[in-house]
Amino acid sequence: MGRLRKLLPALLAAACLAGHAAGAEEPEMSISLSGDPVLPGEAVVVSFTVPEDGTCSIDIIGSDGETAARVTENRKVTAGYNAFYWNGTWQGVPVSPGKWTVRLTMNGRQAETEITVGEMIPALIGLEADRSRVIPGKLVNLEYWATEAGTLTVDAGGKELLRIRTEAGQCAASFAAELAAGEYTAEARLTAGDGRVSRPTAFPLTVEAPAEKFTPLGKGAGEDLTLNGWTVPMDIRDEEAVWQALMAPVTVVDDGEEKAQVRQAVIRKEPRADSDGVGTVTLASQGVYVLERGAEWSKIACYSSSFHDSPVANWNARVEGYVETRLLRTIRPDGEMGLVVDKLTQRMYVFTEGKLYSTLMVSTGKSNERQPYNETRSGEFLLVSKVGGFYSDNMFCPRAIRFNDGDLLHEVPYVERNGNIIYSATEPQLGTKASHGCVRVQRRKNPEGLNMAWIFNHYRENTKILIWEDWQGRQVPVPENGTVFWRHPKKNGYYHGSPECPLLDTKTPEEITYGELSAEDSGLDACPACGPVMKKGELTEYNAMYAEGGDHDPVMTEARKDCPKPGRR
Repeated sequence: MGRLRKLLPALLAAACLAGHAAGAEEPEMSISLSGDPVLPGEAVVVSFTVPEDGTCSIDIIGSDGETAARVTENRKVTAGYNAFYWNGTWQGVPVSPGKWTVRLTMNGRQAETEITVGEMIPALIGLEADRSRVIPGKLVNLEYWATEAGTLTVDAGGKELLRIRTEAGQCAASFAAELAAGEYTAEARLTAGDGRVSRPTAFPLTVEAPAEKFTPLGKGAGEDLTLNGWTVPMDIRDEEAVWQALMAPVTVVDDGEEKAQVRQAVIRKEPRADSDGVGTVTLASQGVYVLERGAEWSKIACYSSSFHDSPVANWNARVEGYVETRLLRTIRPDGEMGLVVDKLTQRMYVFTEGKLYSTLMVSTGKSNERQPYNETRSGEFLLVSKVGGFYSDNMFCPRAIRFNDGDLLHEVPYVERNGNIIYSATEPQLGTKASHGCVRVQRRKNPEGLNMAWIFNHYRENTKILIWEDWQGRQVPVPENGTVFWRHPKKNGYYHGSPECPLLDTKTPEEITYGELSAEDSGLDACPACGPVMKKGELTEYNAMYAEGGDHDPVMTEARKDCPKPGRR
């Protein structure tokens, strides 16, 4: 974008497009223009050949043989072919309409060509869009140089997306891509005050299908106009909305006593202390959504944080019930960073300064018939304490941070055998459900240099972490066939989502499109460091498991049939 700010209004200075061919014979002088008629305000290519290096001048000559204007003077040229852009003006003044001769002069020799000049038209020079892929309603930002003041319009798909007044010179504008999903060619035009219209400036625009409105409270939930961790659409591409949700205050249940973060409260079916429990909520760290606030009891919604020893056994089910109003506390999360763990994609998304900063591969809990409580509990949480390393059976889990009683965020675990640290049983599982309920995070550095060690070292108390449920009907977006990935030019092994991936290990990576990558003979696997999206066949099969009306996890469906089971009060 910076190059646009260096453009002069007349656009008379431009880069040479090509040099003469090495070893060619001395060329004759000649000159031609790419446009006929030339419309001042719109750039054309002036191309010419000269016999030697030096300087030249190009003039506009009238029928009387006199010089009426200039195209360029004392221009440095090289022997052979030369070219530059010209917009039909000299020192900001357009050449008058009519028939003219363009004369090239160099060292006493001349070459001429005839041109027709039409009426001056407005023009948009160097128009660039900051993105070519967008979800409906999100802004596309434009930068451009307008040759004169007027009205800027942008159209695509038979719909006007933008109409604003613009000044002459370097300008910027934004528009929302309110279009159905698909591939478009957008066209921008500048209309002067007297009705003269520029030639259209075209640029590609891909509108992605909007994610169906799933929120952490469930599909179609979130009618609350306040955007927070419970009402935010579960679409990681909407960075602005996700960041707002990560920064919104969190309501927790907290009795103020010691070790609250490893204790739980029962959520009651009715607003009284002797009512049966419908689920449990971890104190101090687990967020709840307040549906009704009463003087003594308040109705809340959240995911039950039932563990194997919880007072009520209801495994990660979305529940509504009552807690004492006096126990509700509001906490403002730390504003430096926010985390989203999506159980659908098995990725953790790191947000800073309002933007998605980086993505890490994870493994969340994998339930089984005997241990349905292994499913990582979803919802809104706060990172509340550094635990450090701990053992789980024979595995060591480094750099753990607590966010929900027994659910912790920690580095992918390893086993130690004969003095060797071995990750072979756990690291290949990243990107799939595999843990006992904790969120395992990759240890390898990704292209931004992040891993669990980075998260641990940048820990700040009350950083918010959202854990999104893999609702049936949610889908992982499938990239376009032309989307670019990277591979090592000589090593046949991984494909990478970034040319900066540490495991790529080359300064000259080869590009490979998603269509080529998804071919049966590509022979490439997803990189375990940068965690690119699955190949098309794999992704199609994965999304089919989550199709509307299906059941991707029959184990949990069966386990929840008899829930909740009333327990200790």
